[in-house]
Amino acid sequence: MTLPELWAIVPSSPPPDEMDAMMTLRRLPSGTRWVHTSIFTLVLAACGGGEPEPVDTPAGEAAAPVEAMSERRVEITEPVDGAVLEAGPVLVRLEAHGFTVVPAGDTTPNSGHHHLFLDRDVSPAGEPIPQEPGHIIHLGTGVSEYTFEAVEPGEHRLIAVVGNAVHVPVDPPLVDTIRITVE
Repeated sequence: MTLPELWAIVPSSPPPDEMDAMMTLRRLPSGTRWVHTSIFTLVLAACGGGEPEPVDTPAGEAAAPVEAMSERRVEITEPVDGAVLEAGPVLVRLEAHGFTVVPAGDTTPNSGHHHLFLDRDVSPAGEPIPQEPGHIIHLGTGVSEYTFEAVEPGEHRLIAVVGNAVHVPVDPPLVDTIRITVE
C-alpha cells in the first residue's frame, strides 16, 4: 500500500509524498494531531510499512507457482517409459513439480538440480553423487534437459535424481525411473 493510499484513511486530503504528510500533521490543531498521528502509525504498522520485495526472475521466464510440498517430484518427460528409439543421440527432458530447479551451489529452500543415471544405481542416501561420463551426469547449471550422444543399442534404465547444492540427493528423495530400448 502506498503512502497516499494510507493517508486516504486519515480524514484529510491525501498528500503526494511523505514530507507533505508530515507537514500536514504539523498544521492540524494540536488537539487532533495525536489522533491523526496514531491512526497513521497504526495503519502503516498493519500494512508492514512498505511494498513487497520484487521477485528476481530470469528475463523471458514467468515465475511458476510452487506446488504443495506433498506434490514434490521429478519427472522424465522425454523419452517416455518403454520408448523404442533409433540409434543415435538420446534427448532427455525433465520436469520439476513442487520445487525450484537451481544451479549447483544455490541453497535456496525447496530447490535442487538434476542428475541422470544411465544404467547405473543411484548413490547411497546422504552421499554426494559421483560423476561418470556417459553414465552419471550432473546438470549443475540448472538446466532440465540433456542429450546422451552415444547410447549403445539395447535395453537401458534411466534414473533422474534431484540433488541439493552440494550434489547430495535431497531428502526425501525425488527420483523418476524409466526404461528405454535403443535399436
